[in-house]
Amino acid sequence: MVLLAGPAAAQLPSNASVQGSYYFRYLGVNTVPSDAALAFQGTIVFDGKTGSNGFGTFTVTGQGTTGAALGPAANNVYKVLPSGLIDFTNPLDASNLTTLFGGVGSGAIALSSTDTGYCDLFIGVPVSTSNSSANLNGKYYLASMEFLGGSLLASRDTFFTAAFDGKGGLGNVTINGTAGSFNGAPQSQTSTGATYTVTANGIGTLSLPAPSGVAANSVLLSGNKVMYVSPDGSFFIAGGMASYDFVIGVKALTGSPATAANGLYFTADLYNHITSSTAFSVYGADGTANEIGSLGIEIAHQRINPDFELSYDQSYGAAFKPAADGTVTNPNSQYAVGAGGNVIIGSGLSNNYQLAFYIKSPTLSGAGVFLHPQAVVNAASSVPFTASVAPGEFVSLGGTGLASQTTQASSLPFPTTLGGVQVSISWVDINGLPQSVQAPLYYVSPTLIDALVPYSVPSDESLIAFQVTNNQVASNTTRVYSGLSSPGIFTVPSGGIGNGAIQHADYSLVSTASPAKVGETVLIYLTGLGAVTPQVTAGTAAPASPLSQAPVPNVFIGGVQATVVFSGLTPGAAGLYQLNVTIPAGVTTGGSVPIEIDTFDSSKNLQSLNTEATIPIGK
Repeated sequence: MVLLAGPAAAQLPSNASVQGSYYFRYLGVNTVPSDAALAFQGTIVFDGKTGSNGFGTFTVTGQGTTGAALGPAANNVYKVLPSGLIDFTNPLDASNLTTLFGGVGSGAIALSSTDTGYCDLFIGVPVSTSNSSANLNGKYYLASMEFLGGSLLASRDTFFTAAFDGKGGLGNVTINGTAGSFNGAPQSQTSTGATYTVTANGIGTLSLPAPSGVAANSVLLSGNKVMYVSPDGSFFIAGGMASYDFVIGVKALTGSPATAANGLYFTADLYNHITSSTAFSVYGADGTANEIGSLGIEIAHQRINPDFELSYDQSYGAAFKPAADGTVTNPNSQYAVGAGGNVIIGSGLSNNYQLAFYIKSPTLSGAGVFLHPQAVVNAASSVPFTASVAPGEFVSLGGTGLASQTTQASSLPFPTTLGGVQVSISWVDINGLPQSVQAPLYYVSPTLIDALVPYSVPSDESLIAFQVTNNQVASNTTRVYSGLSSPGIFTVPSGGIGNGAIQHADYSLVSTASPAKVGETVLIYLTGLGAVTPQVTAGTAAPASPLSQAPVPNVFIGGVQATVVFSGLTPGAAGLYQLNVTIPAGVTTGGSVPIEIDTFDSSKNLQSLNTEATIPIGK
């Protein structure tokens, strides 16, 4: 189950949670009909209302680069879900076909367009009333990304520190980063006599003189940037009036790094991977990351929107253990956790150009029978709630007052009423008619329910609603996205971290003491592979003859593609999928390696990618 932490408890989010004026910065690429970089900044004003259609409206003013123009104001609508998810129409798309998706965090909103022709990053910060230059005081980490002159092949990235003196001075700033002109090699340049200003409403300037003796196309970051500072001075966003750039700064960490990053964060990213002097791959992403500070682990989900390809879900587990200065370095990226832990920023390494922004979710709570809006998660992987839910998936529902007793189903089929508890899943069909089904239940307790999603539930990426009824008292509803598949491997111990629930052919457990061997076929147990043939009723025992099969995914063991012998439901079990997979030659032996599962839609487009559980491989 996802671990939830954050600032003081708040009323469940709604359109009223995002009300009034925000400054924002936008950087992106319109991929249709051909890649064109866009940058825009200004003010967005939300009305805080909820109309009969569930939407509020907003207005936008500002200035952008060539090609970045505002569409009709009538297009501008937004919606905030009780989970803190927010979406609104992209104001730079006059066709009204693009939606920005993201989250409402502690002091900012972070979004990115997915399932569209735009790859982008949008960050908004509330307008201040009593800001000043003194509010920026001390050490800050800065990260930036730029498409120099609008060229994606001329990308550049930075990640560095600067000392704000609280009076408008930065002194000499050493800027570290790389650029396409350096073929990804790390560089260090000095901006001499850098300065800044901040007015009471939070607008300011960041002035970074160009380093002497460096050609213009090789400068990592320079110029006068419009800066928007958060009311508490903990972070800022910035960019040039006519440049295709985005700068983010966050006050450096103070206190223990072990607990600095902890809890659930909304994330938004923009990437550009340059593969040669003529080729690149750009994409945007939005999602969530669950930081488990005590373990130095990140379990995360992103909705990836690649250039000229269909969007897909990616879920993963990775090490995320800040050093003493709050920084985290991974093979392709680097991060800084800000003071207070509410903001994390990231940048790319080498030719992986990236700008990442994490904003912590406020803690959500409720009374009575309360289904936590962020706690409908994959029961195997514990991937955060933004991952889609698939038909046939085992899900865990968290909250309080969910049941009056703790009990578990004792036989098959699983009942739809267990311990006086029911879980309903509802949606609106293509004809606009409401539909609802009861989920089979495996386990119920006051704080946790394990349920199976019926195969009749949609898988078209629309929103579906969960509601718990405890002894005829109904909870709030919470909505999550549906999908064709959402694979998650069960782990030992449970929770989604560590070695998978995997057996040898003799049904003994694959473990560090009894690892798998190259050439051996193992049984991997998981959930979320979606529809099966022949069809079964969720919660009933899967047949042994004929076997109920799921579409065969691509499976990679330690990065090497493996042969999948069987993909489907485990005979005699309810809701349990298994993959029979042969360990491929070439895999690294002598330790645990990651398992990657890639599922596809009927057109063989990537639907979902999971890299989280591991498997021990013996020598």
